[in-house]
Amino acid sequence: MPANTLSGIVTKAGVMAKTVTMTVERRITHPKLLKTYLRHKKYLVHDPESTLSVGDRIVAQSCRPLSARKRYTLLNRVGKESTGQFRREKAEAMMSAVDREKIRIEQLVKDEVAKKSGGGGESSDGGGERRK
Repeated sequence: MPANTLSGIVTKAGVMAKTVTMTVERRITHPKLLKTYLRHKKYLVHDPESTLSVGDRIVAQSCRPLSARKRYTLLNRVGKESTGQFRREKAEAMMSAVDREKIRIEQLVKDEVAKKSGGGGESSDGGGERRK
């Protein structure tokens, strides 16, 4: 009996040990409208060396059940998906204004911490401000 193979894009990696989440997309034609649309399905794939990262295009082969949901193992890595950055930007665009503001504030705090730890010239500026 030949093993099933699926090809898709890694959408989550590094969260689970030796496991990545692969998203497979397929095109379906509506029977009445004859319009094509996309359907997505996620699969858990066993990655023994934990070498995959988000955006990698892979081929997975079915195997015996390795866990409750993990039924596929990595067959080979085809390449890097160029739309990974596009997907991140799209996700950020769909965020609420509150979440975007939180991310912006966190970035400002990180920049301030980097400035204070990196330069000693600010302490002399602080003294100048007190004299005024």
